[in-house]
Amino acid sequence: MTCNPEIHLLDDDPAIRESLQLLLTMEGYAVHSHASARTILETIQDSDRGCIVTDLHMPKVSGLDLLAALKERRVSLPVIVITGRSDRWLAAEAMREGAFDFFEKPLDIDSLLVSIRAALSGRGSELFVSAAPDTGAPTYVGQELERGRSRNAG
Repeated sequence: MTCNPEIHLLDDDPAIRESLQLLLTMEGYAVHSHASARTILETIQDSDRGCIVTDLHMPKVSGLDLLAALKERRVSLPVIVITGRSDRWLAAEAMREGAFDFFEKPLDIDSLLVSIRAALSGRGSELFVSAAPDTGAPTYVGQELERGRSRNAG
């Protein structure tokens, strides 16, 4: 008997939550859908397997707050953060707080699925984020954050 990998999906927007749940279920994942960080924090255990996909901007408990709470509880599930607001500082902050990956909406579904598979397999280095807009070359998490640091330092 095989067990489908579990994904805890957290987004306060029901349309996004339902569409991602459908997509991930069709990909063979067991999806636990949550409308608030409070519900995921009430149910998740460190012994749980899988990963978490969470929105960054939510009422009451943000994605950054969730990352901090998970770290405090020593829950080591990889967390993939998604957001509808483009903000390099928040992306860098999420990564510093332990996020496995960071995506902006509208989501590149193929890249999200690659990241989820990597999170579930324990791979995390050199994660593909997207094609660079100017050249079409692959962009990776480390490169993207380094570019942001270089621009902000200069």
